[in-house]
Amino acid sequence: MDELIRDWTSLPIEILSLILSHLFLGDFKRFRCVCKTWKLVPTLPVPCPSPTQCPILPSQWLMLSRGFNNMELNFSHPLYHSTYQMDIPELSDAFLRCSKDGWLLMSRGKRSVFFFNPFTKAKIDLPDLPHNYNFNAISFSCAPTSSECMIFGIYAFFDHVNFSVISRGEEEWTFRLFKGERDFHQAHTNPVFYNELFYCLGQDDTLGVFNPEDFSWKYLQHPKKSRDFVYESYLVECDGKLLAVFVGKRGRGVSVYTLDDSKMAWERVYDLGSKMLFVSHAVSFSATKVVEGMQNKIYFPRFLGKDGIFFSLATHRYESFGSRLSRKDFDGMKEPLHCCWIEPRTETRCEEDLNWLSEVD
Repeated sequence: MDELIRDWTSLPIEILSLILSHLFLGDFKRFRCVCKTWKLVPTLPVPCPSPTQCPILPSQWLMLSRGFNNMELNFSHPLYHSTYQMDIPELSDAFLRCSKDGWLLMSRGKRSVFFFNPFTKAKIDLPDLPHNYNFNAISFSCAPTSSECMIFGIYAFFDHVNFSVISRGEEEWTFRLFKGERDFHQAHTNPVFYNELFYCLGQDDTLGVFNPEDFSWKYLQHPKKSRDFVYESYLVECDGKLLAVFVGKRGRGVSVYTLDDSKMAWERVYDLGSKMLFVSHAVSFSATKVVEGMQNKIYFPRFLGKDGIFFSLATHRYESFGSRLSRKDFDGMKEPLHCCWIEPRTETRCEEDLNWLSEVD
């Protein structure tokens, strides 16, 4: 009987290395602390899995494109040190505009716009724009297979604000021009659909709100400014609240605010709890941590070498899971020109779902 009892330290190194290759962050550290033998187990190189076969579910990926004529997409996950490549000829000569619920909103040429799911290759063509594509920002309310899907594009030029809107089942875009009493300069971030309204973040931290019900546009009554100078800003919904992420010049001074409707002011948020924010110019969204150690962080579309970068609200520094990086600014970091965060969706859709003009449940 004693011969059948074996100590954990006698497990084959090959098996221990295989186990270790499937652990992340805190679990990886705890494995090393079990005993001296386990502390010395060599790590195996872990290839980046396909976004649709990732063991971490749900998972958030940064999708990168090398440009207008390149059909190769690269997907990067914060916990992996390599990328997964996909060739998608369907996106040749197309520009990335927005992303949500696993779908990309793309434009091609001067007036063509379409939805595309890079994981299923499903495509939904939209009616052509009545004008050349000139939006400062664009967004959509939900997945294009939903009967509630609505697309909202905005072009703001001083006190003139142009809107173009189309809903699922409609054959034409609706265009409106609004002339306000004050200038509105859209920040380099797409609108957010929140409480049945489209919220647009201005470069001065103010908010413009479009109501698709009556096609009205209004400015919120002078929200209190969050800071004197903002270099980058992002708008995101998190747990039923509207959050804004403000970044100072060269990445210094990252701060998170939530809109207090009663005071009509930005209120500082110091801790995200179990939440994570994924921000990019094309889309920003929140998620609940799945792997311990990923929470209370803002994931930026930036890299230092091959390592993805996040900002920790606990340490107030930029860090990476792939290195001992700890910096206060963007020094040495690069941001891809064409990129956005995306959560894979692989549901199979019928032909009717992929017809923009058809009615769906």
